[in-house]
Amino acid sequence: MLKTGIKKEMMFFTRSFRLWGIILAAVMFAVVSPLLMRLSLFMMSAIEDATLDPGKNDPSISENVNDMKTDMSVNLSVSPDMDFGSMTDEEYMAPLSIVGAMGDLTSTLMLVTMLVTMYSAGSELKKRSMIIPQNAGLTPKLYILPKFIVYPLAMALIGFCGVWISYGTTSLVFSGVDIAPKAVAITSLSVAVFDAFMTTVYFTLGLCTSKAGLSVVILYGGNVILTTLFSALGADKFHPFTLTSQAQTALMGEKTDSLNLWGSIGITVLIMILCYFVTLFVFSAKKIDNRGREEMEL
Repeated sequence: MLKTGIKKEMMFFTRSFRLWGIILAAVMFAVVSPLLMRLSLFMMSAIEDATLDPGKNDPSISENVNDMKTDMSVNLSVSPDMDFGSMTDEEYMAPLSIVGAMGDLTSTLMLVTMLVTMYSAGSELKKRSMIIPQNAGLTPKLYILPKFIVYPLAMALIGFCGVWISYGTTSLVFSGVDIAPKAVAITSLSVAVFDAFMTTVYFTLGLCTSKAGLSVVILYGGNVILTTLFSALGADKFHPFTLTSQAQTALMGEKTDSLNLWGSIGITVLIMILCYFVTLFVFSAKKIDNRGREEMEL
């Protein structure tokens, strides 16, 4: 029965372009970030050259460049004699391209995933399409467990591969920069675990409430709020939301806290397991109402 449930979820995930749409979005995020960073580097280098000698190529642009520097000093609170420094340094900008891709893979991609899997994450309960299978003997465990296997593992694999695709693209567009494969491995692992965690929590909220749309709003907004809150409080140890910061630290060439990294991964996995049992308990406590008045009652 478990094999049948997994097959059912895989068919739903693959036969309606949902999986391929998510993969396409992940590849796009992984490739576009390094390309945009390379373009930004060209632009910043041109601006730096212009600020160092604004009239070298065309004396008429001198006044415009000085006006631009004045505007930047007012709007960004920086000196008019600013030096772009590391913003034109490939060694600094190349890791940032992977950091940017990581942000897209753990935020925007997860929003896309939640939107395209709403039916499986609770909407099918709201539409009462599971009443007949449940009355025919489908147990809560056999209904829930395949979802907690297929979707988190799929998102973990997509996130993992997305980081390596971004690394490959970065290596092509920043040919003279050498990013440590160990740092990329830490990043890919962190993204994989975080994406699996977000998917698990999303399915927990959706299946427990039968309101996948509300779960999208709660989870996506909660991710932003909790990340900001933990950062403001300096709570950067042993929780899922520190995984991305650990990855960024590794990418920028700084020493990572191995205990914090592996401890956070372990705690995240434990939370995911707990989410499954909470979902199973809540779902098992519900009674199926086939009279058409309400979907389910506690």
